[in-house]
Amino acid sequence: MNSITAQSGFAHLDDLPCYVLSCGQAKAVISSYGAHLLSYQPKAGTEVMYLSPEAEWRNNSPIRGGVPVCWPWFGPVATELNPEQQKLPNHGVVRTELWQVVKQSVTETAVSIQLQIKTEALPYSNAPSSLSLTLELTEAALSLTLSSDQGLQQAALHSYFCVDSVHQVAVSTLAGAYLDKVRGGALCVQQQPELKFSEEVDRVYLDTVGELALKQGNNTVLITQQGQDASVLWNPWTEKAAALKDLPDLAYLDFVCVETARLSLNNTAPLQLVQQIRYLG
Repeated sequence: MNSITAQSGFAHLDDLPCYVLSCGQAKAVISSYGAHLLSYQPKAGTEVMYLSPEAEWRNNSPIRGGVPVCWPWFGPVATELNPEQQKLPNHGVVRTELWQVVKQSVTETAVSIQLQIKTEALPYSNAPSSLSLTLELTEAALSLTLSSDQGLQQAALHSYFCVDSVHQVAVSTLAGAYLDKVRGGALCVQQQPELKFSEEVDRVYLDTVGELALKQGNNTVLITQQGQDASVLWNPWTEKAAALKDLPDLAYLDFVCVETARLSLNNTAPLQLVQQIRYLG
């Protein structure tokens, strides 16, 4: 039976306020802390999202893994979004806030939940009045929609995807221009349509297509995007993984991040950032 159930705690994250969505064989778990997706299983025993076994949530810690919501900036805060030069965290200010559930829906074909956070009290002078994340689960796919009204803002759905081995993964189609943060933000051009991982990757692909494919062996995860002006591909590799206190040293082998992002600081239109995830076994 399709359902939404409140739950306290998930995996090793004790007392974390969560909601479990079930639709047919598919299941998803989202926390009201950060509106953070923790798990997506299109069928029993098949986990699509990576959650670090050393992730934390207490003491104002953002959760490592799943799908963090980055807003209203991505990475270090830009001067335009921080005119008073406050000391502010990377990736915005909503990952460590409690969001409110404002809507739930259960039908024969879909289950959805909408979480919202009021933004007036957050340290961001150009903030829209609120930000919402809607999670919709069907038997075939999971969709995340991040939305707000007008305002200068950046946003990203920072999705961590499980892989059997990062050495055996390819993401396509990504040919074209990208900013390479590993090389100081250099503008580069990728000639091949596939990205394979053999070193640290931190790339912002510009003008990306509406659907990306993460392939490993006989499995493919299709990642459909809307409202984005970039896709971010990330894997910390050996040295940076070892330096992260909430990630096991060898965990870089177990995930890749394929992120749907809106990064332009010239865009003040309403935010409507969508990432749909479909697993093809």
